[in-house]
Amino acid sequence: MDFYTDFPNWLRAFLEYLEHERDASPKTIEAYEGDLVDLYRILKTERLVMTGTHDDLKVLRRYLAVLSDQRTVGNMRMKASSIGRKLAAVRSFAKFLVKRGTFEFNAARLLKTPKAEKRLPNVVSKQAMIDVLSKPDERSTQSSENGIGNGPSEFLRDRAVIELLYSSGLRRSELCSIDLRDLDMKSRTVRVLGKGAKQRIVPIGGKAVEAVSAYLDFRKNPVTQVSDFNALFLLKNGKRLTPRMVYHIVSKAFEGMPDMERAHPHMLRHTTATHLLDNGADLRAVKEILGHESLRTTQRYTHLTVERMKKIYDQAHPRSGRE
Repeated sequence: MDFYTDFPNWLRAFLEYLEHERDASPKTIEAYEGDLVDLYRILKTERLVMTGTHDDLKVLRRYLAVLSDQRTVGNMRMKASSIGRKLAAVRSFAKFLVKRGTFEFNAARLLKTPKAEKRLPNVVSKQAMIDVLSKPDERSTQSSENGIGNGPSEFLRDRAVIELLYSSGLRRSELCSIDLRDLDMKSRTVRVLGKGAKQRIVPIGGKAVEAVSAYLDFRKNPVTQVSDFNALFLLKNGKRLTPRMVYHIVSKAFEGMPDMERAHPHMLRHTTATHLLDNGADLRAVKEILGHESLRTTQRYTHLTVERMKKIYDQAHPRSGRE
């Protein structure tokens, strides 16, 4: 067995296994491939090989040490969560090689996954949301050139997209999949298709209803190009709105906002949950709105709410002990 010569063939067989036997998604396969190519590159640089025995434990510890010392573009160390993901790929790969008889032992399973740092979700303040959703946009009267917020049709669409994301805490994939028939403007609800192809009914706020209605009224204009008559939100070419475009819409809307980190659609989902809990919403109700499988997933927003409360207390109470 020659590790460097045989590795490409092992990798190809593993990726085919993921695709045909595990029915993994293209993105998952791509991620595994990238992580395992990194493994090969690092071991070759370090002049180390995996032999499929218990001796691989020392090799993989060196591999993890190299990952820990690597720096990102911003001169930051690789996150523990990223290292953990790469180690999981190596475990699965070695397990596959043991299963097919190439390796005798999967040493990767003896290594502990690095403890990921706990990060609170990125949340937009209530005032910032008001500012974004109420500011006028001179582009609403201009002709559309690139389909990202330019022209009255795109402006109304983008405003409706942000209002609906914030109102109902939708994932961007859920928003893009909404059909016109899924909307019930009278009862102010929308039916969405969430993870695991599970449907749920989600309430829509009054402001979101107004924004969506304004967009749909403008869409009736004869000059509006429509090729997907089922979809709620459309691209400039008349086809269904894509998740990529939703990302652009949100990024553009929050561009230039003070103290704003990288804006993304999921940030609005975090914001919806936090603002609901800040104003006394029941935790289980928020879980149902967001479509979480487990209440534990929703509970992380209560931690954020407590942190915000403590910060306000420290700033406002004369006996908080903070200068």
